[in-house]
Amino acid sequence: MRRSTGVCLVVLCLLITACGRLGTGLPGCRTPASEPNAATVLSLQAVPEAEYSPCINSLQLGWDEVDFQVERGLAQLEFEHGIESFLEVRLTPSCEIGGAIEVPSGIEGVSRHENVYQVTDAISVTIIPDGERSSVYAEGLAADLAGAHVDDRPVVFKVDADIDFSVRSRVNKALFTDQFVWIVNDLDIDDRTLEMRATPDGEGARGIEVDDALDRIEDMSEEIQYRGQWFFQFEGGCITYDFDAEGTLATSIAEDAEATLGFYPSSELRDAARDAGFDLIGEPTQ
Repeated sequence: MRRSTGVCLVVLCLLITACGRLGTGLPGCRTPASEPNAATVLSLQAVPEAEYSPCINSLQLGWDEVDFQVERGLAQLEFEHGIESFLEVRLTPSCEIGGAIEVPSGIEGVSRHENVYQVTDAISVTIIPDGERSSVYAEGLAADLAGAHVDDRPVVFKVDADIDFSVRSRVNKALFTDQFVWIVNDLDIDDRTLEMRATPDGEGARGIEVDDALDRIEDMSEEIQYRGQWFFQFEGGCITYDFDAEGTLATSIAEDAEATLGFYPSSELRDAARDAGFDLIGEPTQ
């Protein structure tokens, strides 16, 4: 008996949910080319000119649900945690990369561009002393607070005591790379206080205690996040990864996406699908 996928593709296609596992309703990278499932064939036919189709190796812990949808000109995988979508993978005939930056793809014939906004796990604080005595105080603060965490995020302290530059220039330099700067002078030593500055506008407070400064960091820090796009362009198509992850998911989303997702050469799938008895539509032009 021959299996036809043409009707499904024309109408809408397919919407499949796989809860916490990689089932037969999803295109799998590890599925032998000689045994393509319906999802793999549908993805192949969505953009028949595309040299590659997206596929899944295995699902990561916390990647609770996957929706797979196909229509003419689009094959899409949507990954969810709870009820929130954090990653969409789309195969389309083309894509607009805008100002995305080119990075190595590791795949012959595939160009890769990224446009990502990332808030990393660690919070960085530069302590800037104004004088020799306060330099000792600054080093002591950094040592005492080593290993501190704010809202489950590690806080990394470093001291900039380079007296060849003014306090103002050191502050401006630190605010260019770090969100928080603590300034200490001789008057802060006895009271264990400091002046805090924070990006983006340099707002701050004077004469505050260390615990108060840590509380302010907790209130002002952005949640860990990874947002943006990866674009993979190749002959006949483009695969876009669209990220919107935050919290624990965001800490490893880039590495997890690399491990979870892959590309299946369409030529191999097309030959195998025919051999398996699938009726293919939308054959690429020669």
